[in-house]
Amino acid sequence: MNIGILAPDNPHKGLHRDAELLAWALSEGGHESIEILHLKNIRSDVVSTQSTNSGAPSEWSLSEGVFLDEWLHKLDVLFLSEVFNLGLVEKIVPVIKVVYIPNLEWTIMKGEDGEVASWIANIRKFLDNGLTVLAKTKTAGLVLEQHDINCTVVDWSVPDKIRKKKRKASTGKDIRVLMNAGLGGWKSRRGVDIMIEAIKSMPKNHNFNFVLKTIKPWDEYGLGECPASVELVEGFLSRKDMDELVDSADLIIYPSRFEGFGLSQLEALHRGIPVMCTDGWPMNELQTIDDERLLIRVKEMTPLRLAWSFEPSSKSIVENLMNISSENPRITFPTVQVTKGLGQKQKNFVEQLSNLVVKLVNGSD
Repeated sequence: MNIGILAPDNPHKGLHRDAELLAWALSEGGHESIEILHLKNIRSDVVSTQSTNSGAPSEWSLSEGVFLDEWLHKLDVLFLSEVFNLGLVEKIVPVIKVVYIPNLEWTIMKGEDGEVASWIANIRKFLDNGLTVLAKTKTAGLVLEQHDINCTVVDWSVPDKIRKKKRKASTGKDIRVLMNAGLGGWKSRRGVDIMIEAIKSMPKNHNFNFVLKTIKPWDEYGLGECPASVELVEGFLSRKDMDELVDSADLIIYPSRFEGFGLSQLEALHRGIPVMCTDGWPMNELQTIDDERLLIRVKEMTPLRLAWSFEPSSKSIVENLMNISSENPRITFPTVQVTKGLGQKQKNFVEQLSNLVVKLVNGSD
């Protein structure tokens, strides 16, 4: 059984990481012939496009110069994430089974806005002709079903080890808080502006040290001078360095307006770090601890294609932080609570994906 995964060559992209997650899970499930083909543009036509070198290749990554159309001919199953390449799908189904994992805030065709109806129509057209749609969370699955798009909900996970040992609290009195903004995101989705507003609103003499990790330069955010009290970490870090930065935190905050899934949040939880996130899906679906102090209240929500955009309250961040300021979050929210359920989620991810491709190739229901 030959399994292919299409992915961008840019390691900063979430789709690049998604491809690694899929390959890992399928490999763990016993599948051996798995390849990731990286492209500069995953919307490319299949006629003459060649693979490019990944900026951070995995053991499954193909090297530069493989023709996409020739590669496709040897596949039994192809995985696509987020981008629904209509021209590609039209050419290969039903000969090749296509598994598509959409992000509901990004349901567009050919890069154009306002194409949700067209996207829905095309997905429905191919559902009975070799296309399988996966949803990463239960709520995403419900939304797809509401639009008559039959889907399979998968317990999406990451290959990261799950911390077992109890984390030691910081020796000093200050609480180290990290926000990982990544690239910042379309429509400022990561909420850097919200976090900065919260930091500026903190009471004097608070006991928090704030760290902001961002890939793009601070000046590009258009938020004026970064507060002097904030430790700013700019640029791309290796996974090892990023893990060390995450491990240095007592608490991580994700005031996201929306997420396709929230991989960074899940990765932090795997490392046993408590996370404060927006009280909106899918962010709150990943939360492992039932405590209102780890959920950021939402001031308003607006439709965003098939998903929602939430507006987190900076005031809620301040209140939540002050409510946990008397005790280090590593003590208040111990490792065993932070990582609860993650092991089973990881196991489900492997089993569900492995079983899915077997059923697709064998033609069973």
